[in-house]
Amino acid sequence: MRTTLRRTVGALLATTLAVGLSACSPGDAPTAGGGNPGSDGDGSAFPVTVEHEFGETTIESEPQRVVTLGWGDVDNAIALGVNPVGYARSADYPGLQPWARDAAGEIDAVDLGSASEPDYERIASLEPDLIIDVQGGTDDEQYSRLSSIAPTVARPAGTNVWQVNRAPATRQIARALGRVEEGEQLLTELEEHIARTTARYPQLEGKTGTAVLVSDPGTYYGFQNRDGRGEFIETIGMRLPESIAARDDGSSFSVQVASEEVAMLDGDVVLFLTDDQNFVPTEYNQLFGRFSAELLTLTSTERQAISVNTPLSISYALDTLVPRIADAVRD
Repeated sequence: MRTTLRRTVGALLATTLAVGLSACSPGDAPTAGGGNPGSDGDGSAFPVTVEHEFGETTIESEPQRVVTLGWGDVDNAIALGVNPVGYARSADYPGLQPWARDAAGEIDAVDLGSASEPDYERIASLEPDLIIDVQGGTDDEQYSRLSSIAPTVARPAGTNVWQVNRAPATRQIARALGRVEEGEQLLTELEEHIARTTARYPQLEGKTGTAVLVSDPGTYYGFQNRDGRGEFIETIGMRLPESIAARDDGSSFSVQVASEEVAMLDGDVVLFLTDDQNFVPTEYNQLFGRFSAELLTLTSTERQAISVNTPLSISYALDTLVPRIADAVRD
């Protein structure tokens, strides 16, 4: 494989360690290690060249040891039949999220911890032949260090960190893995699932809703549709309140809302994302008591499902979270 950069980046850090992971035994499901016995890939798609924010990466042959670093990158790899040898996760909870566990079957992959800062030595110790960091926060320096370990595919050109929507992320990863058709099939099946769900809950159509991160009792962040949490609102037929959409200046995927400004979050439903599963909005801010919107506190799993924003995670949210929202906004 080779990686070609279109712009000058910092000097490459030659980080190599002699530690490797032994291959796993083949099984009915795709496995991590020295190949992907349960996948449909036959290598015929390679070589492939993937353009991204830092240039382009050419992958000469079908990768056998994949490491994923972006929030939902592990989901997309698994859904495409490739179980990584290592993955970074989107949350402080160890291990794969339930939708990824269900799809992966038996998997022996290294949990690399938070996606916010790559652990270069641990990544190198896995001896990857491809690193995927599409739904992450990679900058020039991080990309340089990662590509010194193995060919690295980053987010699509022209997209900002943490702002790659569901379909572009899935397609970018599918191309890197030589599984373009499988990627399109994933997206088609999800669209069919969305259509069935919205038909089952027609009361959602046209309603307003906001996914809100609770940073502390006095600060809130309402997500725009460039973020998975905002995209989910629109996915199920709802729309963002005009007061939130109007404050989108293109520089961020969320709008910071002070405690005295929370009226702009009002609508038909507000989804609160917080680490406190017993969070009661009105106990933190009495202004929420004046809302006409229904106030729902998401579970940690529901929160992650709409945050990582992959075909697997959104399918989970369609089955588990949407019925709750539909009940809340029932006509």
